[in-house]
Amino acid sequence: MTTEETAAPAEDEAPALRCYRHPDRETWVRCGRCDQPICSSCAMQGPVGFRCRQCGRPVRDPLTSIRPSQLAIGLGISLLGGIVVGLFSTRIGIFGLLLAWFVGGLIADSVIRFIGFKRGPKMIVTLFGGIIVGAAVAFVTEATVLAGGIGADGAGFVAAFVYSQGPWAALAAGIACFGAWSRFRF
Repeated sequence: MTTEETAAPAEDEAPALRCYRHPDRETWVRCGRCDQPICSSCAMQGPVGFRCRQCGRPVRDPLTSIRPSQLAIGLGISLLGGIVVGLFSTRIGIFGLLLAWFVGGLIADSVIRFIGFKRGPKMIVTLFGGIIVGAAVAFVTEATVLAGGIGADGAGFVAAFVYSQGPWAALAAGIACFGAWSRFRF
């Protein structure tokens, strides 16, 4: 062989591939399913080789998918817990705030135990929404019962109750959500 034959570039050689998500990166790897070129940061280990991000993503993620029955159970538990928080916060004042943090943690643990170890935005909305709505329902129910027991003459007393106990109930619901957040493992 002469030196001219070894130094000449091969005409059969294919040009380097570029990642479809990162055109500035050169690669020789292709997705095992869709055959698109992928770089090392886009590649995911699949069952038979590397896959791109779209092909390697599971169709149904078991940690974030929630059945309607699980959603209803989680919402029911968090609503009942929110009602407990709302009732205690208007009855025992500042001690209700301390209790709200523990009750929020218990609510989160109960939801996790009854519906499974689920994650994601649906679980957060179910848990926090149930606590907040439950606390609001308890507060409104207590104010309504108070207004019914006093009658039309005690409207000022009911208004004073709402102004004095409303912030406690809202603060207790927020603290219960914080307690649930601290127990809920993401």
